[in-house]
Amino acid sequence: MDVSEWTIEKALTTGAEMELESYTLYSQTAEKAVYPGAKVLLTELAEDEKRHREYFLQALDDPSSVQIKTIQEDIPDLKITDKLVKVPLDPKADYPQILIFSAQREKATHDFYAQIARKLKSTEIGKMFHVFAKEELRHKYLLEKEYDDIVLAEM
Repeated sequence: MDVSEWTIEKALTTGAEMELESYTLYSQTAEKAVYPGAKVLLTELAEDEKRHREYFLQALDDPSSVQIKTIQEDIPDLKITDKLVKVPLDPKADYPQILIFSAQREKATHDFYAQIARKLKSTEIGKMFHVFAKEELRHKYLLEKEYDDIVLAEM
């Protein structure tokens, strides 16, 4: 996606929309989750996405109010789901399919936020996108770790 001509407002609006989609996906899937661990993981991810959206909306309302913490940890990218086939999430999807879809979505969101962060690197909004890119990578890591623990352990 070419973001070279994007405004800060366009980036924040798109980010808020992406976070709402992720929040909705995770919270609705958590309600239907059979595995207790899945319910907890998806609920935590939904809350993170809700918090991210609130930051984007706040920044849209008042860009000068952005205050973002930094993430010091180095988050590994397991790349477990990177080469798996991308399929739409079906309402009848099983838990492994949900994990794959969600991890791939987190990767796409991470990549988008990293691209915006590079474009806006000298601004507070750019720093915010950089932090959120790391958080999305952390989500991907958690989902892939769960996938590894649940699915690959059964093989």
